Amino acid sequence: NVLNAKQHQREAEVVLRAGQRGAVTLATNMAGRGTDIKLGEGITGLGGLHILGTERHESRRIDLQLRGRSGRQGDPGSSVFFLSLEDDLMRLFSSERISRLMDRMGLPEGEVITHRFVTKSIERAQKRVESRNFGIRKHLLEYDDVMNRQREIIYDRRNYALHGLDLVAEVEEMISELADSLLQSDTVATDGMIDFEALRHELGNTLLMDFQVEGGIDGDLDVVKKSIQEQAMSQYTFKRSLADSEAFVHFERYIILRTVDEKWQQHLYSMDQLREGIGLRAYGQKDPLLEYKRESSDMFIEMLDDINRATLRRLFGVRIAGLEERRPQLQRVGRQLQTSHAEAVNMGFMASSQAARQQPEGQT
Repeated sequence: NVLNAKQHQREAEVVLRAGQRGAVTLATNMAGRGTDIKLGEGITGLGGLHILGTERHESRRIDLQLRGRSGRQGDPGSSVFFLSLEDDLMRLFSSERISRLMDRMGLPEGEVITHRFVTKSIERAQKRVESRNFGIRKHLLEYDDVMNRQREIIYDRRNYALHGLDLVAEVEEMISELADSLLQSDTVATDGMIDFEALRHELGNTLLMDFQVEGGIDGDLDVVKKSIQEQAMSQYTFKRSLADSEAFVHFERYIILRTVDEKWQQHLYSMDQLREGIGLRAYGQKDPLLEYKRESSDMFIEMLDDINRATLRRLFGVRIAGLEERRPQLQRVGRQLQTSHAEAVNMGFMASSQAARQQPEGQT
C-alpha cells in the first residue's frame, strides 16, 4: 500500500488498514501527517507500529513527523532510520569524515554502522542546514518588506479615492507635489534660477494651462509654487463648476483609480525586473539588498510623480461640454467603483511575483 497524498479517498482506506498485522505501508514526506493509525487486535503486544526511514531530511521537523506516525495516543511503537554515505545530507556535511573513520577501523564496504557519533553528526548537519535556510528566508523577507511598505502606501491612496470625501484636496495636493517636482528639476530650475519658458511648457503639457508669470515673483521658488497652485486650482475649480458636482466626483474617483492601477502594474513589472538582476551587484562589491532598497525607493518616488502627472493631465484635459449628457454613464461608473476595486485586487494589486509576469501597456 502506498501513501503519496494524491488519491485521498483510496488513501483513507490504506490508513485504515495500516495498523493491521502484517501490513506494510509506503509513505512520502507529504502523506499521512497528522493521522492517527489505529492498531489492530494483538498489535499492541507485539510492540505496536514500527517506522523505517530510508533517509534523514534536511529539516528535523520532517523526521519527527515520520516518527510521530507511531506511538500516538499512548500506543507502543518504534522507529529506525537507515542512511547511506551517499545521501544528500551525509554527502554535504559528514560523509568524508565518517569514510575516513571507517577506513581507519578497517570496516568493509556495506558494513552497517550504529553509533552515537553518527547520530550526533547528522543532528549537527541538520542544524547547519536549518540555520542556512532560516538565513535565506530572512533575507528574502527583507526584500518583500520593501514591496509591502510601498503596497500599503498605494492601498491608502486607492482607499481614499474610493471613500474620501474631499477629492478636491487630493487634487490640490497633487498640484503641490507637481510644482515641487518641476521646481526641483534641472530643466526648470538651475542654480536657483528659474527658466519660466520651460516651466510654462511643462505646465502646459501636464495641466493644459497657460501659466502667467505675474510681476514680483521673480525667482523666489516659494512664490512661484504658490502662483502655480493658485492658477491651477482656479482653473480646476471653474471647470468643476461647469459640471454636475455628483457626476464630476464619480469622474474624479474613476480617473484616480484607473491611473493608480495602471502605474502600479507597471511598477510591479519594473520591480520584478530589478529583483531578478540585483544579485549581480555583488560582483561590484556592493550589497544587493542595499542597492535594491535604494533603487526601489527611487523608482517608487518616480511612480508617484507619474501618477500625479497622468491624473492631473486627465482631469484638466476633460471636456465639460458633453459631461451633462454623459451624467447617467458617469453615475454607472460610480456604482461600479466597488466592483472595479475588487477586480483591481486581482489585477494591479496581486502579489508582485505574480503581477509582474505580464508587462502592462502604459497609458497616459
